[in-house]
Amino acid sequence: MPVNPAACQGMEVPPGMAPQAVLFSLLLVMVSVCDIKSREIPDSLQTSIALLSLLHFSPWNLAGAFVALPYLLVALAGNGTGGIGGGDIKLAASMGIVLGLPSGVAASVIGLSVFIVYGLICSCVGKLMGKKGRTAYPAGPFLAAGAAIAYFLEMGGWIA
Repeated sequence: MPVNPAACQGMEVPPGMAPQAVLFSLLLVMVSVCDIKSREIPDSLQTSIALLSLLHFSPWNLAGAFVALPYLLVALAGNGTGGIGGGDIKLAASMGIVLGLPSGVAASVIGLSVFIVYGLICSCVGKLMGKKGRTAYPAGPFLAAGAAIAYFLEMGGWIA
């Protein structure tokens, strides 16, 4: 279906946002692969994501680091019981710096909602198949997916 140029009027991508979108997406895929394979998210990826904020910088985006605060509080409350790890906390902070506070919160809500549904489904299937005990799942891919969705919602003007 051909694109109607009149329908795209006023949909200009700010300078720096297009390369940031490509690199952000690539890094989020890398985060997901690493977390699925090794259950660790390398600091180099966290740092790279945070540095992407410089391509489309706004001082207000620094407030996005506060998105990591609930993750930190849950990890501290869990007393090292294998719940949220340091990589998830740093991922929330770095993606929050790129996204800013409103989109960072949206990313967390989206990612964690899908993560909870996935965990519940896997748990129910496991119980039906006779599995006992708890299974840990990597949260990074879900947070990364939430970040990508929130980023493109923001880019399209759906999130302020």
